Amino acid sequence: MGELFLSGGGNAKQTYVIDTHFVRNIRKDKPLLYIPIAMDASRFDDCLTWIQNVFNPLGIQEIVMWKDVKNKNIKDLQQFSAIYIGGGNTFRLLKEFMDTKFTEVIKEYVAAGGIVYGGSAGAIILGEHIMTCGHMDENDVNLHTYTGLQLVNGYAIWCHYNEGNDLLIQNYMKKYETPVICLPEETAVIVNDSVIKVIGDKYAYTFRDGGKTIFHPGNVIT
Repeated sequence: MGELFLSGGGNAKQTYVIDTHFVRNIRKDKPLLYIPIAMDASRFDDCLTWIQNVFNPLGIQEIVMWKDVKNKNIKDLQQFSAIYIGGGNTFRLLKEFMDTKFTEVIKEYVAAGGIVYGGSAGAIILGEHIMTCGHMDENDVNLHTYTGLQLVNGYAIWCHYNEGNDLLIQNYMKKYETPVICLPEETAVIVNDSVIKVIGDKYAYTFRDGGKTIFHPGNVIT
């Protein structure tokens, strides 16, 4: 398996520690692939400017943006150092991936050692189940299945976490019976095989088996 960088979200200043760690782990002689399709297409150019402003100062000069993932396969991904899946509407993002069968391409890419950075919605879809976004995203694409790519050892991912979300999380767990990793902005986890490690500036949390556990940066989530 490759590596997943799953970020709770935030602006470039908030994710600096996470982004720096990501850059240290990818090749600099290949372009970075950026997939912004969780956002409305009218915002893609602004999205590209945003990601260039994030990563150019960190030494990543070549960034390729895909405006759709139709007819893409594992060979198309091999030219890139890593994939960055951006935030936006989680339902829209998963539906696009499912409709184009890009979910299977991503799974194959990760299984072959590929590196994927998921920011917010991009992180949520890589987890077990996407209804962790149900309190903030509208299902305006009539998605009827909420199973994610299931690449995070059975955990669902809750982004933009704050303690005011705790009751929502408890209700989510009662309904979907899925443990949750909660990531505030400025926090991420790195997933490598069975190891899930916290990085960033704030704590991560898990909700499982009726309890809430805190994990400091550098801790491993079990």
